[in-house]
Amino acid sequence: MRILTVALPALLLAACASTAGTRGPQQLQLPANDRVNVSWADPASFSEHSCDFAPGGRDTEWVRDLAKYTRDRAEKSLPAGAKLDVHFIDIDRAGECIPRMGGEQIRVIRDVYPPRINLHYRLSGNGVTAADADAKLLDLAFTMNPPGLPGNSDPLRYEKRMVDDWLRKLLGKR
Repeated sequence: MRILTVALPALLLAACASTAGTRGPQQLQLPANDRVNVSWADPASFSEHSCDFAPGGRDTEWVRDLAKYTRDRAEKSLPAGAKLDVHFIDIDRAGECIPRMGGEQIRVIRDVYPPRINLHYRLSGNGVTAADADAKLLDLAFTMNPPGLPGNSDPLRYEKRMVDDWLRKLLGKR
């Protein structure tokens, strides 16, 4: 019986360690595209502390959603023959997560918690690099501007609006 109390935890620990090693690395970019490529740093290094963030990337789907949105919007505005590479370095979403009773957390949106995105981009076309720079996106008036249509409940509405504004300035209105 004593052997079981010592051996069982050791076996469980070994089993957990072996399954953790078989998990592949997290994909930190969207699939390759001819015109627009979007990648991002490890979300665990972001300033964002998401409401249900957990080590291991359980709550990183929002980063992929923002990357897809960025790629889709850039493709619509990008001139023919141009290519854009975007890499999200840091993201801090609008609002702040506040703990509640029972371990639940909610995101509270107040103007003291503005959305911030730091990124690096490379814009090129016909073999010539037109821009290779960092951009710091910040919207201090995000609560003053309505986020699109009334009733818009997209959890990334403020960040998407910043991406739209940045792309409009970078690529012009198309």
